[in-house]
Amino acid sequence: MTDILRGHYASDFRFHVLTGISPFAGIPGSDICFSRISGIGSTAESEEIAEGGRNSGPHLLSVPAKRHTPLVLERGVLPVSHWMYRLKPGMRLGTWLQIIVMDESGLPTSRQFWIEDGIVTKWELSDLNALGNSILIERMEILHDGINY
Repeated sequence: MTDILRGHYASDFRFHVLTGISPFAGIPGSDICFSRISGIGSTAESEEIAEGGRNSGPHLLSVPAKRHTPLVLERGVLPVSHWMYRLKPGMRLGTWLQIIVMDESGLPTSRQFWIEDGIVTKWELSDLNALGNSILIERMEILHDGINY
């Protein structure tokens, strides 16, 4: 039974990240390797308005989202120079990111996420520890106007 269900769910460890100039111009993106991505999601905010004489409860009105959860990208530090090393907090990406969820055989699924023109809000490096044997991880947070899926 578990093998039957496994074919219906996407794994969380196979994904592909592309970047480029414009997804609509047909320009192929370049691959970027990340170990972990978090912050993919969307929420709807609401506002409660109490009205006199209405005893059943307040009115719930949806309001435009004021702030989205930042996209957090993590990866191991490469010893070679890469364009990502030039990104600093406050810089506008001016490009797009596409995250594609892959299936068990490595083929793209229909689950794809687009982030356009984000701003880097935070960049940090994991602790340098001469006594440890872990991989050096860089972490970048990108604030965006929303995720299209």
